[in-house]
Order: sequence, then C-alpha cells, then structure tokens
Amino acid sequence: MNARPIRWSAILSAGALIVASCGGTSVGPSASPTVAAVATTAAPTPSPSSTPSATLASGAPTPQPTLLPPVAADTTVVSLTKIPIPPLSGKTASIDIIQIDQAAHRLYVADRTTNGVDVFDISTKDAKYLKSVDAGSGANGVVVAKDVNKLFAGLNDSNVAIIDLTSLTVIAKVNTGGKGRADELDYDPKDKKVYVANSGDGFVTVIDATTNAIVKKIDNLGAALEQPQYDTSDGLMYMTSSDQNAVFVFDPAKDALVRKDVLAVICNPQGLAINPKTNQALLGCSAGRAGSTATSLTVAWDLSKGIFTGVFGQVGSGDSVTYSAKTDRFYFGAHNFPHGSVIGIFSGSPIGFLTNVPTGSFSGAKNLAYDETNNLIYTQDALPGEGALFSFTPPK
Repeated sequence: MNARPIRWSAILSAGALIVASCGGTSVGPSASPTVAAVATTAAPTPSPSSTPSATLASGAPTPQPTLLPPVAADTTVVSLTKIPIPPLSGKTASIDIIQIDQAAHRLYVADRTTNGVDVFDISTKDAKYLKSVDAGSGANGVVVAKDVNKLFAGLNDSNVAIIDLTSLTVIAKVNTGGKGRADELDYDPKDKKVYVANSGDGFVTVIDATTNAIVKKIDNLGAALEQPQYDTSDGLMYMTSSDQNAVFVFDPAKDALVRKDVLAVICNPQGLAINPKTNQALLGCSAGRAGSTATSLTVAWDLSKGIFTGVFGQVGSGDSVTYSAKTDRFYFGAHNFPHGSVIGIFSGSPIGFLTNVPTGSFSGAKNLAYDETNNLIYTQDALPGEGALFSFTPPK
C-alpha cells in the first residue's frame, strides 16, 4: 500500500511522458510541469495484447477477462454484495454514471438498458430497488440539482431528461441539438446551471436548472468530451477530454471557456473528481487498457495551475472517479486495468495511492458512487446476463 519510487526511464520508454510542455493552448497560458512535481510511485507492468471485444445486441461490449495477475502488495480483497435490478433480470447491464443523494439516501443509476434511470433507497445497508424512470432513451450522465428538486440525465438521443425528485417522473426534456448523445453532466448550484458534454459532437450545452432552458452552447471543443465537474472552491467547471488528453476550464458565470490544459503525461482522462479544500483533482486515465501501447496510470492534477502533481502506476485504464470529503478518499473505477477490474482507492490530501479492490476478472466496474451513511461503494456488475449492482465496504 506504500508508493514505490518511480523510475523515469521506464515511464519514458513506455511513452507515458510527452516531451512537449503542457498548458493552455489556444485559449490561455498554463504552467508546464517539472519532474520535481511528480509523486513517488512505481511503473506498472506493460499491458498484454488482446483480441477485440465482441458486441452484445444492446451495443455494450462483451466483458473480457484480463491476462495479468494482480499485484498482491497493491490489492485488498473484500466481499461483494450483489444487488439485483429487477427489470434487468437475465440481461446484461449497460450502466453509466451512478450518483447518490446523500441527504435523501437515494441512489440513481444511468441505465441504457432500461432507457432511463434506476432508483434505489439506500437508507440502510440493504439497498431497495424503487423504480426505473423511463426517459425514452438510454441514459449516460445523471446529476442531482437538490435546490431545484430535479435530476438531470443526458440521453443517447441528444436530449436531457429532467426528472422531478419527489414524483420520480420525467417532467421535461431539453433537446441539445446534437447528432450524438448528451453524455455526462454536472451541476453548478451557485449559478443554477447544468453543464452537459455532447461528447461526440464536440460542444457543451448549458442549461438553466430553474427554467429548463438552454442558455449557451459552447462550440468547437473537439472530440471525446467526458466528465464535467464543478469546483465549489473556485466556482469553475472542469471537463476532461480523453482523445485530446486535456482538461477544459469554464467560467459558469460567463459561460465561457477559460483555458484548455493539455497533460504532459499520456492519460486520456475520462473521470474527474475534486477535493475542493486543496483544489486538487484525481483524473481517471483510460490509457493503458489491454491492447494499448500506453502505460496504465492515474494522475493527480492541480486545478489552479493546470499541471500534474503526481503520477501513479499501481492502477489505471478506467473511467469514473468520485471523492468523499467524509473519508477524504478518491475512488476510481479502473474497469480496463490489465491486472483485472478494480476500484482504486487514493488518499485525498495529499493524493496518494492506497490499494485496489478487485471487482471481478471481467471489465465492467467503471462507474461508482460512495454512500457516506453506510460506508459502502456501489458499482455495476457487467457480467453477461447479470443485470445488477455490487456494493462493498471499502478498506480503511
């Protein structure tokens, strides 16, 4: 569980370090990182080659087992509790973002298979399925806007469904005008705005959470827009791009792009979670999955300076990241990690690798949420024909 000294020759030979400096490209300056800024860690074992995954009728890739054994020193095995999703009985789940309303003890699951959002009561350790809200199209991102009593869900048909938190019904839909899906999204409670990543169309849609109206469309952002994340400490909205290996920075007060920070390590970030007390983030790198020539890494990120402050080789090749202020922990869903699908656990201040929790030998556990009341992590069971969630108590 202790970080091991990083060997820069190994990282360089694996292609993890880009020689060019990072920082604001066309929209603003940003500092370049130095070797001294990188935390101590170990270089991971290179990924094996693999055959392409088959595709299920639902469009979700068939989970494939990984070939590399887990690293014992980096791994903590815990018991997993299976939580059925009744409408998915006998089906393979295609689940995206999972979010928890901590005060209301509600778990919301973006579910492409049920064409909407699955809702659970998690007031106790035994999660109880309540209903699946049919949004008419597969859901990707979900976010709770508590102060306006709404949940927003980005849909495959480029709409954003707006769900009343009391009645758990769709009360409105907003068409973002894209050709592809409305993907992940986050809520700015100060300005009461929802930022939606139109991932394949290369633009961001800004929605007024009170009126449900589109107030801005920020165009020409490029490919593979991923996770928006609002930072309560500086009032800015951050968003990753996996294909561009970058973090975008927006000012919601002006609905303007402030800068674009390109990483100086090959991360291809998807997930992003923020510790607002330190203004530091953990990036869920997708690089290094089986068949890739890149190295599996996780990156600690300084939001103010737009530079990396740590590179960790014990886990990588995943998607979603969440941060809990209560535990001061980051949790990373590394579903494509060559040593097996795991949840990577990091300390929050300072950011440091702690351990990996295996979630099965198959890809799948890429999205997750942490229940602060019952000290449980929820993630998906992506095995064929399972149609369920997993929960487990994270190690200390």
